[in-house]
Amino acid sequence: MEATMADSSPADPLAAATSALMHSIQGYVRAAIAAEVANAPPQSTSALQTRLDSVIQENSELKEKLKQIENERDTIKAAFSSYIGVALPESKLSRHLRPKTPKFSQFRNFPVEIRMKIWKLALPTGRVFDLSMGDGHLSRVLRATAPNPNGGPNPAVAIRQASGLAEMSVTAHKTPKLRLACKEANRAFLEAGGFEFGLFGGAYKGLWFNYTEDILFVREEPRTWTNLDMSRIVRVAFPHTRFMSKADITSKMDLILDHFTSCKEIILMQTMEWDIRSCLTSPRLPAKLFPLGTEDPIGAHDYPKELSNEIGNVAAWGDVKRVVEQISREHVTEVKRLTPGRVPKFTGMEMVRARPSYFD
Repeated sequence: MEATMADSSPADPLAAATSALMHSIQGYVRAAIAAEVANAPPQSTSALQTRLDSVIQENSELKEKLKQIENERDTIKAAFSSYIGVALPESKLSRHLRPKTPKFSQFRNFPVEIRMKIWKLALPTGRVFDLSMGDGHLSRVLRATAPNPNGGPNPAVAIRQASGLAEMSVTAHKTPKLRLACKEANRAFLEAGGFEFGLFGGAYKGLWFNYTEDILFVREEPRTWTNLDMSRIVRVAFPHTRFMSKADITSKMDLILDHFTSCKEIILMQTMEWDIRSCLTSPRLPAKLFPLGTEDPIGAHDYPKELSNEIGNVAAWGDVKRVVEQISREHVTEVKRLTPGRVPKFTGMEMVRARPSYFD
């Protein structure tokens, strides 16, 4: 399982060089003016004002030059980031170009409820956490799928589980820095979400998850639920192909009722993921979600005839949603004997992962 790593933003060499150059030039100009003024005979006020205006103009030109250099640096960095498919750390602006952030001094006068709501709205939302068997360390180093020659359980899997690790891998997202602003921001941070997917299914070594907004995409189902606790996850996504028959729908509802006890929304994710160089995109590439329309085609189905007489061979999202809702409702209320409130709502989304430049 991937763990959240601390930000490590290395100093930008070009920004440091340009900042040092600016300091040197300004220091030289100040020293030259001071020496000339000290050694020269008294001059009129107009002459001094003219010299001051000249220095201010030179300083303005230097700022423009520095801005041009930093723009060129950002252009090169964006091109390189688009090529490798990974966003590079943002460079710190020179103090001469850093915009002044306006302050809102009346924020503390708002009621606590409004301030907490504002803090929560500032937290990241709609992030997709990809749950899959794609654990490179487990597959490459431990060879966990290989059986034990003696017929017993694989020792690598046993050691992994005893260490508190799950078989599954979850893509990591950075923990919001908003929590460091003040105690009130940290309280909003703790109320809105919690650390999930940690060791032994707990918070330790976990990833911060916004319960009402973030999405857990179950790309592959775990072979074992050891060290996995999904009881607090509200929004769960599955590949849309797992809901194209009655047997698949009831199987997914059993999984939701057994492990995702807080689930309020199931997202059928249509993932047409591709990249110029590969049909399998990196889970680290940013994901964009687009709601499916009623007439958007989903795929072939194997629904009961009494529910699909008018659908045809290829089902659209409107038909899929109607059939899935009906089968799920009947399974929960009639087979499981549970209340209709345990039936989550169903949403259709298309997810595209690609380089940031693809969405510009």
